[in-house]
Amino acid sequence: MRKFFTSHFFSKVVITLFVFCLLSSCVQFSAQCSEISDKVLRLHILANSDSEADQQLKLKLRDRLLENSQELLGQPLSKNDAIFCAQSKIGDIEKFCNTEFQRMGSGYKAHCEVINMYFNTRTYGSSTMPAGFYDALRITIGKGEGRNWWCVLFPPICLSGAVEEQEVFSADDENILNNEQEYEFQFKVVEVFDYIKSLF
Repeated sequence: MRKFFTSHFFSKVVITLFVFCLLSSCVQFSAQCSEISDKVLRLHILANSDSEADQQLKLKLRDRLLENSQELLGQPLSKNDAIFCAQSKIGDIEKFCNTEFQRMGSGYKAHCEVINMYFNTRTYGSSTMPAGFYDALRITIGKGEGRNWWCVLFPPICLSGAVEEQEVFSADDENILNNEQEYEFQFKVVEVFDYIKSLF
């Protein structure tokens, strides 16, 4: 009997240590993900609806925004500079979007804002951005009830003719961004952690 309880106690200790190490690792990974989100400004375009026409309109606007990114957003050298450019030109960006809608024969209006918002884990090109709260230039088309499209404005990952890549991310950041399969479990845990935090 004593042997059973000793074995049972040992199993509890091992399981407890395992869970503690797992949580500690996940907390550390979550902190690394937060560091990444603090360095990034994202572009988020929300379609009016999921109809084929509205989704195509969203993509056409995306293309025009990226083609004219330097005129609309300049060539920021830091995230703070990128946010300042976006905020100071928010009226011009909105006007540009609405002019494009008129040119395409659409009656929709765009609402543009720089906000801090939550994103799930998403992959753009070869980079996987972990879940978390990111600063974003968000463009809502019409009712904004359709699927979205996003990319990274700073550092300028999605911009054509962007200035040379800036040394924004650390080696650890790059490892997380470029090795999705290696961190797949941690990405899921971070999403759960962020969901729990959002409840409080």
